[in-house]
Amino acid sequence: MTARRVVVTGLGVVNAAGRGVEEFWRTVRAGESRLGRIGRFDAAGFPVQVAGEVGGFDATEALGRRLVTRTDRFTHFGLVAVEEALGAARLEIEREDAGCVGVWLGNDTGGWDLCERGFAEYYVQGADVVNPWQATGWFLAAPQGFVTIRHGLRGTSRSFSGDRSSGAVALHHGVRAVRWGRCDVVLAGGCEAPVSPLSLLCFDAGGDLSRERDVALAYRPFDRRAAGLVVGEGGVALVLEEAGRARRRGAPVLGEVLGSAHGTSPAGDPRSYARVVRRALAEAGCAADQVDLVLCEGCGSPRGDQFEAEALAEVFGSVRLTAPKSGYGHLFGASFGTDVVTGLLAARDGVAPPTPGGGSDVPAGLEVVRRPLPLTVRRFVVASHSRYGTCVATVVAV
Repeated sequence: MTARRVVVTGLGVVNAAGRGVEEFWRTVRAGESRLGRIGRFDAAGFPVQVAGEVGGFDATEALGRRLVTRTDRFTHFGLVAVEEALGAARLEIEREDAGCVGVWLGNDTGGWDLCERGFAEYYVQGADVVNPWQATGWFLAAPQGFVTIRHGLRGTSRSFSGDRSSGAVALHHGVRAVRWGRCDVVLAGGCEAPVSPLSLLCFDAGGDLSRERDVALAYRPFDRRAAGLVVGEGGVALVLEEAGRARRRGAPVLGEVLGSAHGTSPAGDPRSYARVVRRALAEAGCAADQVDLVLCEGCGSPRGDQFEAEALAEVFGSVRLTAPKSGYGHLFGASFGTDVVTGLLAARDGVAPPTPGGGSDVPAGLEVVRRPLPLTVRRFVVASHSRYGTCVATVVAV
């Protein structure tokens, strides 16, 4: 079977940097940080003090009271991102073959907000006050399920949970679903809402989170003084389509996914990560020196950043890196898709967005973008690695 070309026709974003693609891009392009002290609950006694929260988000206004009651905050972000992406793609779902439209989303933590409220209701007030939608609202696949129900979709769909690379694996396999004919259209991305007491304690136990109390110093990728990552909340959606059908219906084609690779890397072995990136480049038919920008993991730990920098230096030798997520928080399930959105916008406007608070502790030849940089971006790579060994790289052209 001949592989089909896969293009991106719609984008949707909500996170601390902005509600909607253009507001998000204005913040990220300028290098502004939207991290802050935790405000969703009293975090005075918590080891973690800083997060990337979505302020002023009214899920009831966006989705209606009935749907909001049945769902968790992370699903709200996913639904809102999908709505924006569908509108931007000018895709009228009711006119599509519902059996050929799939939903491929990443999520790492599930619905902590709904879950914790359920615990409190059960242990304090009794079982008869627990939300009857608790079981279907908190679990990892809930956003995928509610998106398909809301839009009447019946195509092949999947949910993926894999730490920082959750959304990366979702998008990788979503691309393949279109490429090999399992779907004509895929809504790919992810969502996350981890800013709650129990969630942050679990994240902190894993050792990833920054305990730095100074907001300006909390998240510093590629800096030997880095203290860890700052978690953020939000959602992202991309409309992926077979190229021919997208052009026939007059859809706005924002970029093409040329290649993608998924693999694993033993701890401390950047060569394995490098092999995954090379596989993505090979599938794309793209030489390393044809890549203008790499949007990288930027996990904010000296060891993790060194691992990533060594792998990218081995592949590219010389290339510009950026990790804008240090300005709005690492979004885990929504991280990779948001980086793809950022790359497409960087290409559109000819500017590489900076890494707020980022350092320059990288091998010779690599350059961390630290302020807005005019740059022609024709091809970019988005790369992700998780603490459990998952590695994903995707090559996009405009």
